[in-house]
Amino acid sequence: MAHPPPQYGRPQRGETGRGVAAILTMVIGVLIAATIALVMVLNPVSTPKDTFPTQEAERSESSARQAAQLALDTYSSGSYGDFWDLWSTQSQTVIKREDYVRLFQLCPPLVQDGQFTISSVAVEGDHATVQATGPGDQSEFGFVFEGGEWRYTPPAQQETDYRTKTVDQLAQERRTAGGCGRASDPSAAPSATPSSSPSYGAPTDPSATPSYGSPADPSAVPSYVPSTAPDPSSVPTSFLMQG
Repeated sequence: MAHPPPQYGRPQRGETGRGVAAILTMVIGVLIAATIALVMVLNPVSTPKDTFPTQEAERSESSARQAAQLALDTYSSGSYGDFWDLWSTQSQTVIKREDYVRLFQLCPPLVQDGQFTISSVAVEGDHATVQATGPGDQSEFGFVFEGGEWRYTPPAQQETDYRTKTVDQLAQERRTAGGCGRASDPSAAPSATPSSSPSYGAPTDPSATPSYGSPADPSAVPSYVPSTAPDPSSVPTSFLMQG
């Protein structure tokens, strides 16, 4: 029995199309995968978990307490320019930095280097209210969350005074009310040298030897009481923190 000879020639048309389609599918898949990988490398997706806890931590009671303690310590140390730097942007517009520093040169606080102890902090959104005990009494201080940090805001009445009065007027008012301490400028202190200092040189005329009489009646000698700063306990609380 004879076998038919094998047939040689072009493959069938359907088999060729299926092969080309498979190759094209593989190429397209590789291109899509490469494109997705490139996009993820150049523009990584940030999930809310990456940012949300950080924002909450910045607005937390703990961060407000730290900012308040820094501001109060800066004020109590006498660094009034640095303290002004910790104010909110809006508060800094009511008085210039150099004017604020000059105000304390004209009228130093009654109690200097007095420490503040924070007793409570209440946070509501972008605002925080801090209760702190300083030299004399407990006071309330306001802070606002601005630019990613808590910044100090003076009371409304103080901002009004800064906006409507000059530094000299403010210093005079505080001085009249007994709210100014002793000036640290040596040139402002009264001279302790008496105007009629005795001369201890040898007399030129021997006959002009001074006579030493009996001392005057002690009851007639005026009593001089050294001047002291006012009692801080009798000063209104508003003068204990004049910023």
